[in-house]
Amino acid sequence: MRSVRRRGRKEICTEQSALMHDKYTGSRPTKVQAKCRKTSASTSGSQASRRVVPSRESRFISRADDQFTEGSLNSHFAFALPLIVRPNAISAPWKGTERDLYSLSGLGSVDRGFASPCRRAALDVGDVTIVADRPEHPSPIPIRPSEDEHPRPRQRGRRWRRVRGTFRRISSEGGIVAILAFSIYITVGVLLDFHFNTFNGDAVSRMANGFYVLYSRDPHLASIGFVWNPGTSIADLVPLLFYPLWHPLASHMVAASLVSAACMAGAVYQLRAILAEWGVQRAPRLVLVAIFAVNGMIVYYGGNGMSEGLYLFTLVATSRYLLRWIRNDDLASLVYSATALGLCYLARNEAVAPAFLAGLVVLGISMLRRQGSWRRRIWLGLTDLTIFEIPFVTAFAGWAIVSFVITGQPFQQFTSVYGTTSQIKVAGSAAFKFRVLQDVHDIAALAPFLMALVVIAAIIAIRRRDFGVLAPLTVIGGGLSFTAVAYAHNSIQPWFRYFITSIPLEVILVGSFFATIPAALGPPRILHEEWTAGRKRAFALVASLLALMLLVPANVTTIEGMASNKIGFEETQHLGYIFFKHPSTYDKKAKYSYPAMQKLTDYLAGKHFADGQILVDNFSVCIPQVITESPNPDIFVIPNDRDFQRTLDDPLTFHAHYILDVDPTGDGALTAPNTTFPNLWTTGDSFAKIVHSFPAEGECPAFKLFKVYGHPNQNS
Repeated sequence: MRSVRRRGRKEICTEQSALMHDKYTGSRPTKVQAKCRKTSASTSGSQASRRVVPSRESRFISRADDQFTEGSLNSHFAFALPLIVRPNAISAPWKGTERDLYSLSGLGSVDRGFASPCRRAALDVGDVTIVADRPEHPSPIPIRPSEDEHPRPRQRGRRWRRVRGTFRRISSEGGIVAILAFSIYITVGVLLDFHFNTFNGDAVSRMANGFYVLYSRDPHLASIGFVWNPGTSIADLVPLLFYPLWHPLASHMVAASLVSAACMAGAVYQLRAILAEWGVQRAPRLVLVAIFAVNGMIVYYGGNGMSEGLYLFTLVATSRYLLRWIRNDDLASLVYSATALGLCYLARNEAVAPAFLAGLVVLGISMLRRQGSWRRRIWLGLTDLTIFEIPFVTAFAGWAIVSFVITGQPFQQFTSVYGTTSQIKVAGSAAFKFRVLQDVHDIAALAPFLMALVVIAAIIAIRRRDFGVLAPLTVIGGGLSFTAVAYAHNSIQPWFRYFITSIPLEVILVGSFFATIPAALGPPRILHEEWTAGRKRAFALVASLLALMLLVPANVTTIEGMASNKIGFEETQHLGYIFFKHPSTYDKKAKYSYPAMQKLTDYLAGKHFADGQILVDNFSVCIPQVITESPNPDIFVIPNDRDFQRTLDDPLTFHAHYILDVDPTGDGALTAPNTTFPNLWTTGDSFAKIVHSFPAEGECPAFKLFKVYGHPNQNS
């Protein structure tokens, strides 16, 4: 507390009688009477009191017996004591009441008090000195009237303030942008789910994993599966809670579309926040956000229920808060960034690279920012690094440990028979040089100027001493680098969507050109602050035009890539028959897939099977949606059930009288019935006979329904 400097002795002595606020007694407080007024001013006849304007840094010092502690005045209590106020700055005659004096001094409102024999105690408040008479033996706990005698009034004002605050947030620029983006994406999702009936197989599988947790024959948390990261399936659980009220949430994948639309809208919101906190003016900022939000890949994967929405949301949020930490050095932003990164790993494995690269940035920035010896800097840097990495390490290690305890394999995506490695072996792969070329073509289609923008952004950042550009480069760029290296190493499949991180990275780098609040390590700076309003408007116009010139071509090439069978063959498979005037046979597959699944579902539903009578491997294409569309999903025994393996070994003993088997070609060769009974598809393996055949149609392979009439071990 800074010392008080007196200019002439001016004292105001007032005494407040004990007051009871109307919220305790229901009556209005009595008027405060001034008992004495002293002054030693040189001019006689002038008013003794003067208005006191406390400084911004004023704080209340409360005394408990002989000990002073920093704090704030309790909002429910105020001391009804004689006060002597010595103003340090006199600006106007004092004409207020004692309640006004409390307000000016930063002590809050006078609500209630107590009276007792008094002694003097000094209280300093910023630029004023208050000498207050306080009790010689105060009661440690002032008596509060009971709620029954004096009930609290209804907090209408507080509730109304909350409503107004919520409305202000919704009606702000960020709120409007997020709502518009969500409206676009959910509209696309509804059209795909109900009008065109086209469903991405991976999206159905991830949503179905959440469905099994709640509504399968053996509902339990481990039903969520361990081959893929669980983030999207966990998010899908929220809308799936309302599945009993509206079955299309699962049968038409509306739950997955809601989650992907909300997450992608969140990614748009976070990207806008990055640009706003970087000081990008409103006109170019909105142009950049609009270009990102309406990009073809962003719109499609915002509505089709895939994990790309959650992946981009967490990745962009990590970048935003890391950039804010670099600028402000506040612990909260570092924690937010770390939390988002941990959630990102639960969505996709690509978070491994951002965790490593961004961790290096946190360590380096923290060491450069601190003062003192290098030993001290290293320790402080390691402290910040630990804070940043803890959520990621917890998610990474926790998921691996849980998977190992339950399945015996910590990383099933790479070691399981259903994992990516097994699928690549079955499908085959291109030579190394062709995989590298595929990387280049995919990135060029999504962000044709990306490499040039990286170089330009780095040069501008060096000139401005703006370390903030490291955040998107290491976080979002780290995810993109992981994808490119993983595909070149033949560890993932060549899906166009894996490179979707090129889009936000390109937009953010262009936005960094127009940033006016660089994330420097020294004192905060605002660029172009001295510019006139006209010059700023001209700069905003030029920035908007430049953003359009740099990024609109990327949106065009993205659409072309989605329409190419060599680049976006997954997107063409599901959208080709919608947009092409003359779709090929390959493009028509998605059109005929949903009718094929309906035929299979209707046939099984018409047989009225009992619970647990049909054994099927839900790794088979189209089976997850058959299960979620079924009016009684409990009839299926699936690998997510804890008794699946023993039921497969001896179906009759465990009351499974039928096996629904898939054609053992392609991925079908990896299913449990085909690996356990290699001759089942052709001969029934001497313990089952065929009941019904379902021909291949659309994306759905051929299926056969076998009736089990014997025990496999006895007839083998």
